[in-house]
Amino acid sequence: MPHFLGIDIGGSVIKSGLYDETGREVGVASMNDAAVAEHVGWSERDMDAMWRSVCGTIRELLDKTETPAADIAGISFSAHGKGLYLVDRDGKPFRNGIISSDNRAMPEVRAFKAAGVPDEIHPMSYQQLWPSHPAAILRWFKDNDPDAYGRIGHVLMAHDWIRYRMTGHLGCEVTNISGSNLLNVNTGTYDPALLALFGIEDIGERIPEPVGSTESPAGLSATAAAETGLKAGTPVFGGFFDVVSAAVCSGLADDSRINVTMGTWTIVTWTTDHIPVSEYPYTWGRYCIPGRYFVHEGSPTNASNLEWFVRTFMAGHDKPYAECDRLLGTLPPASTPVQFLPYLFSSNLGDNLLGGFYGLANAYGLGEVVQAVYEGICFSQQVHLDRILALSGRGRQLRLTGGPAKSRPWMQMVADIAALPIEVVHVEQSGCLGAAIAAAIGSGVYPSFIEAMNAMCPAASRIEPNLAHAEPYRRKYERFLELAAALDRLSPAM
Repeated sequence: MPHFLGIDIGGSVIKSGLYDETGREVGVASMNDAAVAEHVGWSERDMDAMWRSVCGTIRELLDKTETPAADIAGISFSAHGKGLYLVDRDGKPFRNGIISSDNRAMPEVRAFKAAGVPDEIHPMSYQQLWPSHPAAILRWFKDNDPDAYGRIGHVLMAHDWIRYRMTGHLGCEVTNISGSNLLNVNTGTYDPALLALFGIEDIGERIPEPVGSTESPAGLSATAAAETGLKAGTPVFGGFFDVVSAAVCSGLADDSRINVTMGTWTIVTWTTDHIPVSEYPYTWGRYCIPGRYFVHEGSPTNASNLEWFVRTFMAGHDKPYAECDRLLGTLPPASTPVQFLPYLFSSNLGDNLLGGFYGLANAYGLGEVVQAVYEGICFSQQVHLDRILALSGRGRQLRLTGGPAKSRPWMQMVADIAALPIEVVHVEQSGCLGAAIAAAIGSGVYPSFIEAMNAMCPAASRIEPNLAHAEPYRRKYERFLELAAALDRLSPAM
């Protein structure tokens, strides 16, 4: 039976997973890939160390599963979106890679917004404008580090860099580069008019051509085979933006399902065969299934906020996450006015918002604060879900993936706030499995995504909403929105 290697490149952890053609997980290996923060708002990583981490996880995986390299029929990727991984004209990194939580280009984004640029770019890129978009970061380099800007030979996304190290082929995977503000989503090309709106029209010739998710432009090189322990010539496929990988694991092949991914980012995703006209500037990209597009709403407002809270305030507890779940069960839903704004990295309700608590009083303890943290994360997620539901309609099956899916109290809160049933997809590593599905299709084991999803996607369990809780949550959610709107009117803090 052939096996497929899926490599998941997150913002802080790199994982390699091995799967058979039924989607059964043979094993997973992971390594932390430490972020570098040389300045406030910066979030970077050493690109050569990143490659070594990939090699290390592959070797560990092969060793502990005792899988011969010859049994691996294909390799593919899932990777964080946005950010920027630059190499010079010789294909060598000359500075750190930039992760999707990087915020250095916020002044450029504010200036673009003041000039009305988002309205001009949206009909071409179908993107909103974030400081971590490659286009915004490239403009930051042009304005603030022209020497580095002049050294740019090739513009890559996270998995494009690793695929290049594996094969020597330079290309930008289509589902990820379509979320960069560099690609015209209508034409599938790098549009000079789009680049000119960012003032980076000279960068177009330095962006490699798009690569399809199941396309293999080159096999594993002999050098990379020696470093990873894999077999030279093994097909290496384009891969996915991690949003798409999670959607694939949830079986999004048509417009009947919506996927919610809870991780560092909240991501809500839906697919359709056309881009409908709407007043709201939705974020679209080219889906992995030909002829389909995916719309997604997202922000770095999810589990990373809870991780910060646990690290900062519960460091001495043996099992802090289990304790958080227990504390949630001791309080009625939405039982206090305490609000948490989960904006430690960025917000989805205004450029001027920062993270924080509001409504604390001496009668409240750790339980009330923990409840507010979970509620704030879920409220921020509901902002995105409400926007997608306004486009798709509520008659869709809501599926959920991500690390928080292990917490039943958290999942019940999601269902209660949405006032919708949810299906929790039981997958440990949606990034790795989604990438393996791409490799299985590219290798010819399955003729299409529909057949591969039917064979390899994991099972899901259903959680019904407690509608008695929906109304108090809705009232507190409305106050959350009012608070965010009031605070966003303050002057920028940075």
